[in-house]
Amino acid sequence: MRLLVLHGPNLNLLGVREGGRGLSDLDAALKARAKSLGMALTILQSNHEGALLDALAAHREKVDGILVNPAGLFGSYALKEGLESVGLPAIEVMLRPPARESVVAEACVLQVHGAGGFEPYLEALETFASGVFTPGSASKAPDDDDDLVQSPRKSKSKSTPESKGGKTLGRKPSSAKDAAPESKGGKTLGRGTRSASGTTDLLTRALVHQKISDRLAGRLTAAELASWARSRYEALQRGLPAEQGQRAVLEEQLQRLTLSHLPSTRLSDEQLVDLMTRLDEG
Repeated sequence: MRLLVLHGPNLNLLGVREGGRGLSDLDAALKARAKSLGMALTILQSNHEGALLDALAAHREKVDGILVNPAGLFGSYALKEGLESVGLPAIEVMLRPPARESVVAEACVLQVHGAGGFEPYLEALETFASGVFTPGSASKAPDDDDDLVQSPRKSKSKSTPESKGGKTLGRKPSSAKDAAPESKGGKTLGRGTRSASGTTDLLTRALVHQKISDRLAGRLTAAELASWARSRYEALQRGLPAEQGQRAVLEEQLQRLTLSHLPSTRLSDEQLVDLMTRLDEG
């Protein structure tokens, strides 16, 4: 896997005031972890928003994902739009949580924030290495005891993913197709199609709601729910019909459930209940 790592403004001065580890130490730690995971990194630091945008455009066909620390640019709509346009899965990392809600995070599938150490960057690398963004490479969810990250910190899932070139669970710009049922051969797919066995092949909010309920009731394990969500997400990308007007909502919730099994983004029972509530409200 190839990743683009973008360091935002003033990270070139990391550790200068405190007399601690600097950007060169961070990059060395990233390269060492990437090597152990079999990954290749392209790393860029810039104090200029335009340089980060140019890097996104220049490397969009050369990498499989993006790890970005916007630093002081966490409120940049231009950087948010750049990430959305590239359409690759991105993880926002910050050595410390931002003072306000990050705009850039809206274009990322995850946020990983720390308390001053390099752990958020390393956790993001391990999340990419887990294969969760690569269809077919992680069809079987890891066991509950798998340690995909060394020091899990508070993270949260963002945005709506998509497949790009068959490689990743990335993000796509919204379109009219997301708000209306699809048609194929003059028939409305939003109402579902019937198979030879007579079952309706249609993804609905009620079905996702039921799967979460089964997990909470102990009828499904966390691994089984994550695996099911991933398979349904990939099926959506291949044209599985969805409840009319709910495709974007379903994609977002399936993405959260797919990632919910990773230690750094594991969902609690309370968060699963919140997902069910959102599905009911949608």
